[in-house]
Amino acid sequence: MRSIGMRMPAGLALRGVSVMLLMAWTGGASAIDIQTGNRDLKLRWDNTLRYNLGVRAERPDTRILNNPTYDESDGKFDRGDVVTNRVDLLSEIDLSYRSLLGARVSAAAWYDNAYDDHAVRSRVPGYASSYIGDRYNSHVARYVNGPSGEVLDAFVWGNVKFGVMPVNVKLGRQTNYFGEGLLIGAHAISYSQSPIDGVKAVTSPGIETKEVFLPESQLFLKAQVSPALALAGQYFYGWHESRLPYGGTFFGPADPFFEGPDRLPVAPNGATLARAPSLMPGKRGNSGVSAKLNLEAIESSLGLYYREFDDYNPWFGPNLTGFVTVPGVGTVPTAYRLAYPTGVKLVGVSAARVVGPVSVATDISVRKGGALNTDAVSPLDQEGPRGNTLHVVANGVYLLPASRFWDTGSFVAEVAYSRLLKVTRHRELYKGTGETACVAPDGAPGGRRDGCSTKDYAALALLFTPQYLQVLPSWDLDLPLSLNYGLTGNAASAGGGNEKSLSWSVGAKMTFAQRYEFSLQYADAHAPGRYDPTGTVLIGGNGSVGNNDRGWLVFTFKAGF
Repeated sequence: MRSIGMRMPAGLALRGVSVMLLMAWTGGASAIDIQTGNRDLKLRWDNTLRYNLGVRAERPDTRILNNPTYDESDGKFDRGDVVTNRVDLLSEIDLSYRSLLGARVSAAAWYDNAYDDHAVRSRVPGYASSYIGDRYNSHVARYVNGPSGEVLDAFVWGNVKFGVMPVNVKLGRQTNYFGEGLLIGAHAISYSQSPIDGVKAVTSPGIETKEVFLPESQLFLKAQVSPALALAGQYFYGWHESRLPYGGTFFGPADPFFEGPDRLPVAPNGATLARAPSLMPGKRGNSGVSAKLNLEAIESSLGLYYREFDDYNPWFGPNLTGFVTVPGVGTVPTAYRLAYPTGVKLVGVSAARVVGPVSVATDISVRKGGALNTDAVSPLDQEGPRGNTLHVVANGVYLLPASRFWDTGSFVAEVAYSRLLKVTRHRELYKGTGETACVAPDGAPGGRRDGCSTKDYAALALLFTPQYLQVLPSWDLDLPLSLNYGLTGNAASAGGGNEKSLSWSVGAKMTFAQRYEFSLQYADAHAPGRYDPTGTVLIGGNGSVGNNDRGWLVFTFKAGF
């Protein structure tokens, strides 16, 4: 029987996206300034065209294919197959009147030829696939294949004064972030401050950061109370879940979960649980305030933050529902769904300053009632385990000086630490070491190698990008290298990271005339897996073990016009 309690390996989906953003190698898009006939009215139009061609570099691991939790995603493409053949267009329009009033609208369009084949099938005998009719549904087909598109930003703004205090007001679909986190977003103050398009992030190296964060409808105000003190606040009147890589696609960390598949295969007789509508919060209620103080005398800044939010990411375990009584068997579920945590509170502080040639910063935050690591959500109240957790992020940015090894470049390093302070709800469901929900694949008490959380967790992320200017006339060269690694422990917070989980990439980018970019990148990931006594079936592990054979090579072309 398929393990419907297997932990959703969300580390890659949540933490990997943050790394991808700073791996994006973004360049400035060219702009068209449209003449309006009024010198006080300015209209600007930017467009960015991006093409990605990616190939699977590793052969599918038969031990992963033999597990019905991962076989559809892992078996979709073979070694040497094109896993993405995608064109993306981002178009942005900005309107400004005397820098007092304005509006912004942006939209994205995409098409990926690699997913013209919507077929999905299980490689494990007797098991059904996760999709009705063994084909992607319209939702998944839209976002992984297309052609399709969507509006991103759509807001109006104004600069006004209350007495001598300038205030900026924005209303509509937009993105705003608090804190100083850069690479490990799962532990930053900005965690779940906006939904993310993880599908686009993992399939599109070179993507613009503004395309990955999905704007939400909100009112945002920022007041410059004094030259040193700025206050900001936001209130949301929209909510949409994050798009995490779908099961049955190359980047899907597991087959049946997230907002894509239609059903959950559970046994080799073809039995499945139907997909019920996810339990999502209402559209209104997320909010946050911040205060930022610049201390010029010591070249530092301090920040204070408070947020209340409904999480854009679900508990990574199924909420079983639709129970019926079967004679001779008992009460059994007929369906499953995802549940999203509501009413999470966050209090945080940040600090930043320049220390010699390095810009350093830190986030420290406490979440109250946040989602914890679990394999299941209670069918009684549709809640998973919750708890209070401490999160610390510290980073440094160093601009490389000219040397015989490079002309310029940058080095970004970030460490994250988290600690479980208290389990406040559904302790029986919390998958932590020493807890009843921490179980090994053979049914014995489990440990950290089974994905069970520890009290403390630490991780490291690096992004090293040396640059070489004018290697040929009008050509510049970047050689980015990234690494993300779980140093010790497994995070208590859902999707917070796992010990010894590794993701990395290495690449080269050539830029012509500071406008046309040509890049080649290899990326891979690994997490410690566990196998059956014969060594032929992956039965568990610690982290996104289903992605251990997904190394891929991708070529990207990007141009602005």
